[in-house]
Amino acid sequence: MSGFQIVQLFKMWAKFSIMQIFKFLEDPAYPSVGPHLKLLGFTGLWHPNRHTLVGRFKHILFYITISFFFSQYIKCFINFNASSLKLILQYAPFHMGIVKSCFFQKDYKTWQQVIDYMSSVELAQLSKSNKEQYKIIYDYIKRNRKVSYFFWALAFFSNFSIFTEPYQKNQINVNGTSIYLNIFDGYTPFQKEPPGYYISMLIQTVLGHIVSAYVVGWDTLVVSIMIFFAGQLKITCLRCKMMIDVTNPMKSHLKIAECHRFHTTLVEYTRIFNALISPVMFVYLVVISVNLGVCIIQIVEIENDVPTLVSSILFVMACLIQLLLFYWYANEVTHESTFVSYSTFESNWPEANNKLQREVALLGLTTEKMLVFKAGPFNQMSLATFIAILRASYSFYTLLNSTN
Repeated sequence: MSGFQIVQLFKMWAKFSIMQIFKFLEDPAYPSVGPHLKLLGFTGLWHPNRHTLVGRFKHILFYITISFFFSQYIKCFINFNASSLKLILQYAPFHMGIVKSCFFQKDYKTWQQVIDYMSSVELAQLSKSNKEQYKIIYDYIKRNRKVSYFFWALAFFSNFSIFTEPYQKNQINVNGTSIYLNIFDGYTPFQKEPPGYYISMLIQTVLGHIVSAYVVGWDTLVVSIMIFFAGQLKITCLRCKMMIDVTNPMKSHLKIAECHRFHTTLVEYTRIFNALISPVMFVYLVVISVNLGVCIIQIVEIENDVPTLVSSILFVMACLIQLLLFYWYANEVTHESTFVSYSTFESNWPEANNKLQREVALLGLTTEKMLVFKAGPFNQMSLATFIAILRASYSFYTLLNSTN
């Protein structure tokens, strides 16, 4: 890339910042996922250089956080306590942060491979003076930022209501004994009553925010990658429409080969990405179905406690929006993939020679496969599955409600 092209690239990239206040989050090296990598880097999940002092501290903090949450599961398993299990189910989306962060660390090199592929594709496309292609990239990155920043804000306000809720219910006298509620029931070497209680709550709050950052960073990164694939499928359609140059058969042949190569690589990386998220999304599918049922029961049982009702409704809305984002944009990738094969025949193929027409027909056949993301081996991520999850949550709610 020449110096002039780099300058032009940075000028174009300056327009991608929807809100100037968030401009510091942008990274020209990663057009789509710059802010998400900075959030994951802040938490220590994204660690291009772990050998620095700060990197080591974040790595140690990661293991402390994981150990704290696992201690809650061990306590619940060894000394079964219904209230402890209820607490885990109530804040299940937080606990999903443990699953997501562990899988992210396990498959870190593969995640890095996918992200580097995205960066190389977008930088190459932005360095070319193609207005239609540039508009597609601009539109999907702009949508990416709107979704991500909205979800970050929603998570912040949801966390604020969740972490302040126990203090509102504390000191409820039952048989002369004061009750002090927790957010998480992990092990801390402090008493369950003040002053030890407040130190324990401080630890729970700090580690809870860290896990929440894991969840938000992972979720918005996944959604952003889905938006990237949907946008690149639109660019694939654009390339297919423009691949025939009647005056230059050799150029047309090279463009057809380029379209095939680009689409094949894109499909390959969607499969790699699906392998990364599929086991996590399957666990999430089961957990969120149970969690929504538990939360609905708690909302129904709330009486004369408006702050708790509002915070509970806000938490359920955040969970539903979180779930909808995954399935909406996964469905969009599937939807966009169906247009690639059709777009090959929107080119100027009738005026091409017989050899090029055969190549176009072959390209149309090789690009007709739908791209599908899955939650586990059986569940396709689509809007139909999203509705099915809501029905399953309601069924779980009715089951729990009937046993009370």
